[in-house]
Amino acid sequence: MPTRTRQRRAAPESPALRHLGQRLREARTAAGLSQAQLGAPYYTRAHVSAIELGKIRPAMKSLEHMAAKLGKPASYFMEDRQLIEQRGERAVAIARAHQLTAEGKAAEAIEILTPLLEQDQTRLERAGVLRALGRAYWEAGLGAKAATVLQDALDIYQANGNVELIARTRAQLGMALHLLMSYAEAAEHFSEALRAMARGELRDPILKVHVLHNLGLTFYQRNEFSLALEHFERAEGEGADIGDPKWLASLFAAIGMSFHQLKDYDAALAYLGKSEVLFESIRNRSRVAEIRFQRGRGLLAIGHRAKAMETFREAQRLAGEADNPVLETRIAMIAGLAQVEGGEEAAGIASLRSAHSRAGVLRDKALRVATAIALARAIKKLDPHEAEQTLREAVDMMQDRPGPELGETYAELSDVLSRRGLAEEALGYARRAFELSKR
Repeated sequence: MPTRTRQRRAAPESPALRHLGQRLREARTAAGLSQAQLGAPYYTRAHVSAIELGKIRPAMKSLEHMAAKLGKPASYFMEDRQLIEQRGERAVAIARAHQLTAEGKAAEAIEILTPLLEQDQTRLERAGVLRALGRAYWEAGLGAKAATVLQDALDIYQANGNVELIARTRAQLGMALHLLMSYAEAAEHFSEALRAMARGELRDPILKVHVLHNLGLTFYQRNEFSLALEHFERAEGEGADIGDPKWLASLFAAIGMSFHQLKDYDAALAYLGKSEVLFESIRNRSRVAEIRFQRGRGLLAIGHRAKAMETFREAQRLAGEADNPVLETRIAMIAGLAQVEGGEEAAGIASLRSAHSRAGVLRDKALRVATAIALARAIKKLDPHEAEQTLREAVDMMQDRPGPELGETYAELSDVLSRRGLAEEALGYARRAFELSKR
C-alpha cells in the first residue's frame, strides 16, 4: 500500500497540540525510531514531524497507528482535559439519540449520531456510536444500514475480546437481519447471544427474554412453529415480572399465532385475547387491528364464520383509522378468501383483485406476493391460465429471497399447471416446493 501523502490542514496552535507532539517525540526517541520509521508504511516523515511540532492535529487513525508502534494507547498522547471533554460531549449526544429512538424519532437520532463517526475517537468509542446508530436504523426500518454498522461494531468488539459487548451487539444484529428476512443468520446471532448468557459472560435478564422472543420469531418465520412456541413460552416464564405491556402484548400475540399454526385454536384465541387487551391499554390502535384480525382467523378455523367475518370488518375499520394501509389490505385479502371458501365466489374474487391491485400501488413486495397467491388460489378453477400468470409474477418477485412463501407459490403453481395438463412442468415445481420445505 503506498505511503499516504495527503496533507492535513494546519490546526491553530494550542497547548493541547504541543503537549501531544512533545509526548509523541519523547516516546519515539525512547523507542529508538526515526520519524520515517514511526510513520511507515502509511504516513510520511513530514507528517510525523508536523504532529511533533504541534502544527497539525492527527486523525485518530494515524495516532492509533503510531501509538501501537510505540506500545502505548492513543489516549497517552492526548491532553486529559481535552479527551474528557470530547468523550463527555459524545456521551451526551449518544444518550440523547437513545432517548429520541425510544420516543419513535429515529430519524432525528440518526442525524445526531452520523456526524459522531467523523470525530477522532478510539475504535471502542466508535463501536459505541455504531451500536447506537444501528438501533436507530433498525427502528427506522432501515435493515440493511442497521446490519452494516452493527457488523462493523461487532468486528471491533471481537478484535478487542469484549465478550459482553459481543453478545449485546449480536442481539442487535440479529434484529437487523430479521428485518432483512435473513432468518437463518438472525437465528445464529440470537443463539450466540443466548450461549454467552449461559456461560455467564452477560447477565441481563431483560435482554435474555427479548432475545428468546426474537429467536422464536425467526423460527416462526421459517415455519418451525413448535420451536417458535418453545422459545416464546420460555420468554413468558422468565419474563413474568417484566412490567412492559407493549412487550407482553407482542409476546402473547406471538404465542397465540404459534398455537394457531399448530391448530390449537382455543389456546390461540385465549392468548390473542390477552394481547388485544394489553394493546388497547396502551392505545396502539394498529396492533389492536392486527390482533383482532388474527382472532378472526382463529374464529374462522373453528367454524364460527359469521363471527369471523364481523371480526374481519372491525379489524379492517381499525386498520384504516390507524392509517395502516398494508394491514388493511392484508385483512381484505383474508376476508376475500373466506368469502370464496364460503360460496360467495364473485364477491370474494372481486375483493381479492382489489387487494392485489392495492398491494401493487403500496409497493409492498411481500404483500403483493401474498395477494397474488390468494388470488390465484381463488381463480384457479375458473381461469387456470390467469392463475398461472399471477403465480409466475409472484415467483419473479421472490427469486432473490427464497423462503417459505416461495415454496408455497411453487406448490400452487404446480397445482395450476397440473390442471392445465402440463404434468411434467407441474412435477418440476412440486419438487422445488419440496426442496424448499426441507430447508
